[in-house]
Amino acid sequence: MASRRHFEIAFRMFDLNGDGDVDSEEFEKVATLVRHQTSIGSRHRDHANTGNTFKGVNSALTTYFFGKRFDEKLTIEKFLEFQHQLQREILTLEFKRKNPNEEGKITEADFCELMLAYAGYPEKKKAKKLKRVKKHFKETGTGISNKDYLDFFHFLNNINDVDTALTFYHIAGASIDQATLKHVAKTVAHVDLSDHVIDVVFTIFDENMDGQLSNREFVAVMKNRLLRGLEKPKDTGFVKLCHSILKCAKETKPVLLDI
Repeated sequence: MASRRHFEIAFRMFDLNGDGDVDSEEFEKVATLVRHQTSIGSRHRDHANTGNTFKGVNSALTTYFFGKRFDEKLTIEKFLEFQHQLQREILTLEFKRKNPNEEGKITEADFCELMLAYAGYPEKKKAKKLKRVKKHFKETGTGISNKDYLDFFHFLNNINDVDTALTFYHIAGASIDQATLKHVAKTVAHVDLSDHVIDVVFTIFDENMDGQLSNREFVAVMKNRLLRGLEKPKDTGFVKLCHSILKCAKETKPVLLDI
């Protein structure tokens, strides 16, 4: 999922005349560009019916943005609120697929699987990490709540800034221990990650269990996780971002209808 900053950039690109708002015609022009420039969009275009292709992108989304007659203006505030709601809905759906217990929590192993979903690891390495988590929390596991999960992805939305902060620590010769990661999350991403979530993260990425995080591997994997497999050789830059937005919106159509 794209970050808030990426959505701000996307909005500015949709605002073709620079008046601070986006109308349906401006949105249609950029949406058409996306379909022409992405491999997935090209397949949709080749099979599209004639007529207003804008309506075909996602009727629920366009109605939400511009009203039933497409005559309303889209403001950046509404666009960013859409981004916020969309991300929370997608993450909550992911969380619920792991069948939370009566207390509304998933296991640490479930959390690990969600973290490594797009890591690009060989199955053997992924299984090794999962086994380590299951063993570590077999007796002490308290589970991960939906709030913990949402907080962690808020942290991931700032992963580039987190990467910079951790790199400075590394250059200075300081260790990346649990207290350091918690401090970085608080100061850079303005989120207070629970000690338990941080413990799970270290169990996943601290290969030799020396209490130190391999920040290079952690950041690389988390960036992949944030992209959710949307990284395509042909779909780069702004085009990739826009396609990601439209893809996410289309996949969550039932959710958007309730906004």
